[in-house]
Amino acid sequence: MIDKSQRIVRELVPLEQIEMLQGKQIDFRNIAEMLVVRARETPDSPLAYYYDQVITYAQVNRRANRVAHFLKKQGVDRGDIVSTMVLNAPEIFYTMFGTQKLGAVAGAINYMLKGPEIAYVLDDSKPKVVFVGSDYMADFAAGLAKARHKPVVVEVVTDVTHQADIAQYTLAAILAEYPDEECLVDQAPDDPTMLLYSSGTTGMPKGILISHRNELSICKGKAVLGVHRPGDVMMILLPMFHTNPLCVWTYPSIYLGMSVCIRSRFSPADFWPAIQQFGVTVVQGVPAMYDYIFQAADPAVIDREKLTLRLAYTGAAPMPIPLMDAFKEKFDVQVIDGYGLTEATGVSTTNTNLPRVAGAIGAAFPGLEVEIMDGDNNILPYGEKGEICVRGEAVMLGYLNKPEATAESLRDGWLHTGDIGYMNEQGYVFISGRLKEMINRGGENIYPREIEIPLEKHPKIAEVAVVGVPDAALGERVRACVILKQPGTMTADELRDYLGDKLAKYKIPEIVDFMETFPRNPTGKILKQQLKRNHS
Repeated sequence: MIDKSQRIVRELVPLEQIEMLQGKQIDFRNIAEMLVVRARETPDSPLAYYYDQVITYAQVNRRANRVAHFLKKQGVDRGDIVSTMVLNAPEIFYTMFGTQKLGAVAGAINYMLKGPEIAYVLDDSKPKVVFVGSDYMADFAAGLAKARHKPVVVEVVTDVTHQADIAQYTLAAILAEYPDEECLVDQAPDDPTMLLYSSGTTGMPKGILISHRNELSICKGKAVLGVHRPGDVMMILLPMFHTNPLCVWTYPSIYLGMSVCIRSRFSPADFWPAIQQFGVTVVQGVPAMYDYIFQAADPAVIDREKLTLRLAYTGAAPMPIPLMDAFKEKFDVQVIDGYGLTEATGVSTTNTNLPRVAGAIGAAFPGLEVEIMDGDNNILPYGEKGEICVRGEAVMLGYLNKPEATAESLRDGWLHTGDIGYMNEQGYVFISGRLKEMINRGGENIYPREIEIPLEKHPKIAEVAVVGVPDAALGERVRACVILKQPGTMTADELRDYLGDKLAKYKIPEIVDFMETFPRNPTGKILKQQLKRNHS
């Protein structure tokens, strides 16, 4: 039996004592109800800042109702999936909450995907309606043409032009024409409410079903940490198809009645000006972002009197300690590390309100248990490496259409993350590797088979093995090791061009090595760890 008595105890604030929640409802059956209540309690408070737009809680709620009325007319009902493929913008809130008000499931499609990848997601999730930004309509049209499932397509019009003529409606027309009477239907805490895709162990993405209970547990866990203050503004930089900006920040910010500042995409040059303009106090990024900010920004041009940034969080990949220290020294902002995955609604450990321990990703997030286990669900002794496992109300309902994968990941109530680490006697967790072959490139998870499968179909390629190689800025970069049927018949650029319309850009190998043989074990299996070590 593991002695847990020495584990550090984080100081938490009861919900009833949190200043930001005074006079506000703190318990909800579902997250759509949470928006409706907050819009009634603080109708004129800004929910979103988006460049020159200031959008209040009441406005978001009304616009979500208009979307919900449209969806009802399209026959959307409880449990149906409605997806969004839109560059970061407030419109995502309208489509997401409009869907959730009806008891339907809000899906998010990675806007970096290409035609075949989009077709897979459409056929796997079968959304009744998909909202697509003009920016991605050409790629979506290519995916729709390949997909068996054909949803209703609504265009979220931007200034990007395209030739695809597949949208039956526009979001702007919906917001102008449909009524804004309240559409909220009663929903149970364990009903599914979000569908987010993550890379899969077979090379195909897996749809992860998140319930209201899952998300509300994260909302309350963030609140009881007690670090947020009235007037806080959280800046969203990461793509809003990810679990982090949605599950870890959007919903918890609304729970606390905060404002969010949405940026369409990350720009180092925009970072400090946006913080100063909107009074941003909280930001979440990945190590590569903080590295770019550190390299690009001159602290001398920052108006210290307008510098409101107080909390900076990082995740998705380990942040080098020297960068963390240098960022603190240069900008006087301490970056706080943490760890999470979509299957646990985005966050499982955090260093918030804990003494810093070098290299640690923190201790268990409030409301969750984290242990290091062997393959038989036995908790391992402190300091011994094993699989990081998570238990609690934030753990997903399961994988869409994949009962076997769900059973493999969820065992005896514990989520097996596939990440290898160890824990010290204080309960701090340290990551040391992965059971799976996942590549983490700047916070984007990539499974090698996603890249190997299309390459194996190329007539010039005899065999391919894709691995991640260490990179100081991004954590890992994608490396393709290739054996050609006839040496010298293909170039690296030719290989990348071939993948251009098949894979999201971030998955395309930056490093291509043509080889004569692969290292193998006695049964012929390629030794990918050796390929990683052999990269110079």
